[in-house]
Amino acid sequence: MTQLGKIFNKTPYLVRDIDNTYKDIVYVENIINTLVSKYKINVENIVNVFSNNRDNLLHFHIVIKTNMPKENLSLKYENEDIEFTFEEYKESKTKTKYINSFMFIETFKHLNENSLVTVFDDIIGCDGKKLFISVAKENLKLFQPSSKHYYYRNILLLKKDVVCDIANSFNIDTEELYVDLHPNVIKHVCKDLNLTYKKLSFELGYKPDTINKAASTGKVSDQLSKAIELYLENLRLKEELKDFDVIKQTLQNVMV
Repeated sequence: MTQLGKIFNKTPYLVRDIDNTYKDIVYVENIINTLVSKYKINVENIVNVFSNNRDNLLHFHIVIKTNMPKENLSLKYENEDIEFTFEEYKESKTKTKYINSFMFIETFKHLNENSLVTVFDDIIGCDGKKLFISVAKENLKLFQPSSKHYYYRNILLLKKDVVCDIANSFNIDTEELYVDLHPNVIKHVCKDLNLTYKKLSFELGYKPDTINKAASTGKVSDQLSKAIELYLENLRLKEELKDFDVIKQTLQNVMV
């Protein structure tokens, strides 16, 4: 069973036959909107929506809390005949008790946000209430340019509006995630790069006292923050250049 996104806030849409062609989530939302409008179904009572595209007839199975239609319903939408069957909601039959990170991943896929798909698949979790980094903090290398975590952090910061918009639609909190993405930057840069405060001050061109104070208080000026970003980006570019030189040398050896 594959969760594809959302219908009506937190109501999940699931596809039974993943190997068959299924409708885009927007198309499905329009269909369900048409259904509830025509038959005056209260959308708040819809728990889950399933589709089965095995046959020529597009079929939806809806789990509903109360006022369940006594018989199957059908409608025509964009020249397609669509059939709806219903099931009374029971706690034991709940297919998705809360929103998980997989639902974010599938939503990002539909938005073509492929970089976020990778990030969420690798390090982001969701417990139904909030997003969090699922990798143990001691294993995180958010400020090591050669680490994928450095790339992931940049993506999450760059795409913050997208992440927060989708999280809000699912009623999921993002505060903890973005707090963890902004730790004490001096301490974490030194930890990830195995530097002393004195060595970092030399690399950045700052006085050691300034770096020590920033590390102890956690307060980093915009100017110092920018200097750290440029320093890390410079390290990243050096790593890329080193990789390029290795590839270049390998090709030269092959051609000799």
